Amino acid sequence: MNLIDIHAHLNFPQFAEDREGVIKRAREVGVRMINVGTDLATSREVVALAEKYPSEMWATVGIHPTDIGEISWDELEHLAQNKKVVAIGECGLDYFHVKDVAERQKQAEVFEQQIALAQKVNKPLMIHCRDAYDDLLAVLNNFPGVTGNVHFFAGDWPTAKKFLALGFTLSFTGAITFASNYDEVIKNLPLESLLIETDCPFVAPVPHRGQRNEPSYVVEVAKRVALLKGISLEEVARVTTATARLRFGLDLL
Repeated sequence: MNLIDIHAHLNFPQFAEDREGVIKRAREVGVRMINVGTDLATSREVVALAEKYPSEMWATVGIHPTDIGEISWDELEHLAQNKKVVAIGECGLDYFHVKDVAERQKQAEVFEQQIALAQKVNKPLMIHCRDAYDDLLAVLNNFPGVTGNVHFFAGDWPTAKKFLALGFTLSFTGAITFASNYDEVIKNLPLESLLIETDCPFVAPVPHRGQRNEPSYVVEVAKRVALLKGISLEEVARVTTATARLRFGLDLL
C-alpha cells in the first residue's frame, strides 16, 4: 500500500536523535512524505532532506504566518525553483495566535507575496489557516486560478465548499481519530478532493495520542477516513495518493 503524508515536519528538532529510524518505519509501511518549510531556515532544511531522500520525500518552501520576520524573497524564490519543491508554503493567515490588527495585515501582505511567487514558479499553495477562513478566502478570490491545498482543515461544510469551488483540496490530520467535529466534512467531501497528513511531530492519532507523531502514523488517518466514508482502506490509499500526485506534481518512482 502506498500513502503520501502531504504535510510533515521531519526536519524539526523532535526528530534529531532518530530521524533515520522514523524514515525507515515510514518506508516499511509504504509512506512517502512532503516536508513543509515554515521560514527560510526550515525551507532550506526540507529541501536538503528531499534531495537526500529523493525517492520518498518532497518539500515545500514558505513563510508561516506566525514566523514572519526579515524575509529574503530572492532566496525564497531560488529555493522555490528546486525540482524537489512541490508547493509554496505553509503560508496563509493565523488569527488564533495573532490578535493585533497591524500584525494581521502584515500576514495578509506576506501571504499575497507568496501567492505571487506561486504564480511565478507555477506551483500550488500549501495553506495554513486558523480562525481566519473568511479573510483568507477573500484574499484568494483576488488571485483567480491560484490553487493548492488547505492543510489541517478545521472549518465547516459551507466553508469547505467555498474552497472546493476555487479548486483546492483539503487535508486532515490525526485529529479526526479523536474528535468528531470533522466527520460531516469528511463524509460530504468527494474523496478526490481529500488528502491525508500527520503535521508531525504534532497531533498524533489514536492509538498514539500523546506521543510524538511521525509519518508512518498517517495510516491511522487513512483508516478513519475509510471508516467515515464506508469504503476500504485500499481505496483511500489509492485515491489520496493519486490526488497528491496530481496536486503537487509528484515524481513517484
